[in-house]
Amino acid sequence: MNQTYNSIEEMPIMLTITQVASALNISRTSAYELAHCKNFPSMLIGSRIIVPRDRLIGWINEKLALNELAG
Repeated sequence: MNQTYNSIEEMPIMLTITQVASALNISRTSAYELAHCKNFPSMLIGSRIIVPRDRLIGWINEKLALNELAG
C-alpha cells in the first residue's frame, strides 16, 4: 500500500524505507543505500530499518545548509 501525504506533518513519526524513498523522490534501493550511510538518521528495530521523521527533516536541512555554503 503506497499512501500519499499532503504535508510532512501527515507522515508517521517513524518512516519506513519505502516512505523515505517516496519523500525524497528516490528509489527504494537508493533509500536503503542512504540508510546505511554513517550520517543518515536511520535505526534498526529488530530487522527493520526506520527513520524518525524529525531527524529526516533535520538531515535534509543540514544538507541544504551545506549546499548553500558550497555555492
